[in-house]
Amino acid sequence: MGWPVVWASGGPRERGRAYGEAARDRVHRSIELYSAVFRHYAELEWSEVRDRAGSFAEWFDDTDVQLLPELEGIAEGASVEAEDVLALNVRTEVMFGLDTRRARAAAKECTAIGAASPATAEGRVLVAQTWDWKPAARDTCVLLAMRPTGRPAFATFVEAGLLAKCGMNEAGIGIATNALTSSRDRGEPGVPFHAILRRLLTSSSHAEAVSEVTTRIRGSSANYVVGSRDGQISDLEVGPGGADTAWRVDDAVVCHANHFVRPDRPFKDLALLDGPESPDRLASVRDDLSERPIDVASIERALRSHAGIERGPGSVCAHGDPSMPAEADYVTIAGIVLDLTAAELHLTRGNPCETPFETHVLQDLLASR
Repeated sequence: MGWPVVWASGGPRERGRAYGEAARDRVHRSIELYSAVFRHYAELEWSEVRDRAGSFAEWFDDTDVQLLPELEGIAEGASVEAEDVLALNVRTEVMFGLDTRRARAAAKECTAIGAASPATAEGRVLVAQTWDWKPAARDTCVLLAMRPTGRPAFATFVEAGLLAKCGMNEAGIGIATNALTSSRDRGEPGVPFHAILRRLLTSSSHAEAVSEVTTRIRGSSANYVVGSRDGQISDLEVGPGGADTAWRVDDAVVCHANHFVRPDRPFKDLALLDGPESPDRLASVRDDLSERPIDVASIERALRSHAGIERGPGSVCAHGDPSMPAEADYVTIAGIVLDLTAAELHLTRGNPCETPFETHVLQDLLASR
């Protein structure tokens, strides 16, 4: 059985209410999950997280005036407080802005891929990733299909209550993403990660999408793989701040994990202080995609990859460790392959090695009501 599909349209508060109401139980579980996560990694109570999140509110509004009303609508629909939904949407900035090794250890979220002609079969444009996170996230995620007023319609695989994660839109833009942590991640206000993801999914062109990442004053580090149906693939590796921490690579094949690859970065990569797990995953997926042409099936195989044991160094598909507390463990929640040429999403519910990829046609999702 696949992920629950949530459909919403209209103005910001209207579509927010529809989203929140349809995903009410999962929004509550998202709050429960992050209450436990912040308590474990940062010794912060949820009320403290909400307080810290308040300084980011104006950055949502400066980015897109529709975002704050939508967040308020989500809260109304889900019967929670607006501060709860705001805090969910700045969990990245609050968590990775904390100067603790335990907080950094939470940044083991995904392995991302982008591929286009001449590396792909039939010149297809493909964007993909695994998303590794807490086991409880398997009960919080939805496939959100949304038609916002005055913006391209999109579908995103996302934790309930959040604005966006990986996905694609009707203009042919697709995104995958990786969490990164740097010495500049100090929790200082800027455009939140999830606000940027939403702006990517409501971009009308590749150039607009790239600009949404590179020209903003960003609140946190991240990597964004941006593809477009017209054949372009860009990897955008950024730290907090503006243009000086942004690095762009355009190529037929890009792969990324949870560490920086920019050689001349003007800050320290904190993920590398915790060992080679992320570089090993990157090497694994690059090796898996060395044979050409690349197609949907070969990317799906790469997302299923295990290095020796199921959670050995270099394993792209991560399995849980029963000896760890649930809030400290991480597993692959889903694998997703976006075929931008065919406008199709291929998505697993759980580990790609154990569950099949289910195909969703974008226009069918967007016409579900």
